[in-house]
Amino acid sequence: MSFRRLPPVLAALFLAGSVPLASAGSTVVSWPRAGTTCQETSRGVVPASFAAPVAMDMGGHADVTSVAVGELDDRPVVISAGAEHTIRIWDRATLEPIGDPIPGDGPVAYGTVGGRPVILGRSRGALQRWDATTRLPVGGPLPAGRFRSVAFGEFDGRPIAATAGTDGAYVFDLATGRRIGPPIGTGIFSAVALVRVHGVPLVLAGQSDAVIAWDPFSGKPVGKPLVLQDEFIQNITTIRTTTIGGRPVALIPTADLGVIRWDLITREVTRHSLQGRFGPSSLAVLNGRTVFVSAETAGDLATDPYGSRLRSPVAVIDPATGERLPSFEVPGHVTSLAVGDLGGRPVIVTGGRDNAVRAYDLVTGRESAPPATGGPNGDVYGVNGELHGRPVTVAHGNDGEVLGVWDLGSGRPLDSPVRLPGRVTSFATGEYGGRAVLVAGIGVGDPSMIRIFDLERRTPIGEPLLGHDGLVTGVALTEADRRVLVVGAGDRGDAAGDSSASRGAVRIWDFPLGTLLHDLSVGNGPAGQLALIRLAGRPVAVTFGATRARLWDVGAGKRMASFRIAKTEHSAPVEIARFDCTTVAIVATGRTVELYDLATGEQVERPLLGHSKQVSSVAFGRVGGVPIAVTHSPQDRSMRVWDLTTSRQVGTLQRPSRYLGSLSMSYLDGRAVLVGGGREALWTWDLGPAA
Repeated sequence: MSFRRLPPVLAALFLAGSVPLASAGSTVVSWPRAGTTCQETSRGVVPASFAAPVAMDMGGHADVTSVAVGELDDRPVVISAGAEHTIRIWDRATLEPIGDPIPGDGPVAYGTVGGRPVILGRSRGALQRWDATTRLPVGGPLPAGRFRSVAFGEFDGRPIAATAGTDGAYVFDLATGRRIGPPIGTGIFSAVALVRVHGVPLVLAGQSDAVIAWDPFSGKPVGKPLVLQDEFIQNITTIRTTTIGGRPVALIPTADLGVIRWDLITREVTRHSLQGRFGPSSLAVLNGRTVFVSAETAGDLATDPYGSRLRSPVAVIDPATGERLPSFEVPGHVTSLAVGDLGGRPVIVTGGRDNAVRAYDLVTGRESAPPATGGPNGDVYGVNGELHGRPVTVAHGNDGEVLGVWDLGSGRPLDSPVRLPGRVTSFATGEYGGRAVLVAGIGVGDPSMIRIFDLERRTPIGEPLLGHDGLVTGVALTEADRRVLVVGAGDRGDAAGDSSASRGAVRIWDFPLGTLLHDLSVGNGPAGQLALIRLAGRPVAVTFGATRARLWDVGAGKRMASFRIAKTEHSAPVEIARFDCTTVAIVATGRTVELYDLATGEQVERPLLGHSKQVSSVAFGRVGGVPIAVTHSPQDRSMRVWDLTTSRQVGTLQRPSRYLGSLSMSYLDGRAVLVGGGREALWTWDLGPAA
C-alpha cells in the first residue's frame, strides 16, 4: 500500500468537554500509529459477472396500483396489485391475507371462467389468467400489448376480457384464450369498459380527449365518438357504465370537466353532470339507487415531499340528479378504488401510495377492518445484523417510527416490526448480554434520545439515553474497560435557530446505567457520519465532517486527532474497510472515491476512478478472498465493483428498476450478499463465495 502525505495532523491529545464521571485509568490509544508494510494480494478471483438483483418480500405492497373485488369459496375477497410486482388476495371482512402472493402486475380484474374464479393481470408484458384457488396460471399468456386497463365481462354466456393500452385495444375469449376480432384501433388507450346497447356488445375505449365505441368482432367504430374539446387535455383513465332513466350511459371522470355523462343511444353529452375533480372511481348501490363513488383530486390537498396526497376525500354522488350524498376522507393518496358488499352493506376498497389496502362502510364512512398495510413507505434504509446466528436486515422507510426485520436467507420479514417512540434518525445493530440488539437515535430537536431494543422480542432495554438536543446522526455499541458503552454523534442547534451554525458533539454513555460519561465537542460544523473501529485493540469512534475526519478514544473519552479529507458534503457516504493489515475509510467525494488509512491519517494513492457523476453509496466486503468495494451513482446509472488491492474496477452490477439509496454487505452460508435499500424496496445481489 502506498500513500501521499497529508498536511500535519493534530497529534496532541486533548480532552474536550469531559463530564466528571469519566472512567479513571482508561488506556489511551496513541495516534498516529506506525504505518504497516503489509501489501495484501488477491488470493482468489472475483467473478467475471454477477447475478441480477432479487427483490425481497417487503411484507405487503409497495404502492397499490389496482384493486378488484369478488368471491372465493363463497367468501368475499379483495384482489390487489402493487408496484413490487405481486398480486395479493385478502379476506374482504378482515383484510387478512389469503395464501401467498402471485408474481404479477396490475391492472387486475376478477371474474369466473368455467366455474372457477380467475384473476386477470399482467405477467411479462402479457395478459395472464390465474386460478384464484390454486394461484397457478390458467393457459398461456394472451398477447394484449402494453395494456393499461382491463375489463372482465360476458357476451352470450362467454367470459371475455378487454384490454386497452399503448398498442390499441384487444378482446379475448377467456375460456379458449383466443382473440375475438382484430386489434381495435391504433392509438394509445388508457381506459376500457364492456357494455351492451340494445343487446349489441360494445367496447368503450378512452384516450386523450376522446371515447370511442367499437364492435369487438369487426374491430370497427360504432356510431359517433365522444370528443372533448377543451383548453386542457383530459386524460381519460376510467369509464363506468350504468343505466339512468332506463337508458345506458357512460360516466367518465375528468380532471377539469367534472364527470361527463354520455348517452350511449343518442350519443348526447352532458358535461359537468357531476361537479368536481375526480380520480379512481366506481359505482355502488346505496339504499336502492346507483351512486357514483370516487376519490377526489382537488389541488389544495396537502401532500408529502413526493407529491402524494396525505388524505383523499371520497365523494358519493347520485349520477341521475347530481346530488352529493354524505362523503368522507380516507388516509393517503388513493390510486385505485373498487366497490363490493359485506353483509348486505356496500363497502368500498381503496389502494394507495401509502402501500395499504383499506375497506370502508359506504354508509358510515368508517373502516370496516384494520388496513392491510404494506412494506415501508418512501425510501428504505437498512443495516445488517444477526439474529439466532442468521443474517438479518433491519430497515425503515420515510415514516421512521417502524423498523422491520428481514431474514436474509428467505428474503421475508420476521414477525412484527420494532416500533419506536419517535422518528429514527440513525441506527445500528450489535450484541448485548448475548442478545442481538438494535441501537437507534430517535427524534428531531430537543429532546432527542438513543434507545436500545431487544431485536428478538422487539422490546426496549433500559431507559432512554438523553443528552442530545439536536439530530442524532450516528450511533454505535461497544465495550471498553469491561463496560458496555453507547456512542452517539449529533448536532447542537444554534440558539437562534440557524441550522448552518450547528455544532457537532460526540457523547458516550455507560449502558445500561444510562450515565453520560463524556460530552465531546466536535467544534464548528456538524458531527457528520459516525463509524466505530479498533486501534491497538481498543474502540475508536471516527466522525466524518465536510473537510475533516476526527478520531475519538471511546474508553478514555478523549479526542485523539483529526486530519483533512477531500471536501465533501457531511452526508457523503463513508464505509470502513479492513485490508492491507490496516483499517481504511472509503469516502465518496463527488465522482471520486478516496481511501484513507485511519491508523496513520495518510491518504492511499489509489483512489477509485471511473464514475462520471456523484457516488451516493458505498459498501465493503470480500468476494473470493478479495477485498472489494461496491459503489453506486444514480446519476451515471452505474454500480461498480472494485478490487481494493489494486483500486481497479473488476465488474459491474445490474441496477434495480427503482431508485437505490443505500448499500451494505452481509454473508449468508459462506457467500457474500450485497443488500440495497431504495424506493419502498430491498434488493439482494449474490456476489459469490466470500472466501
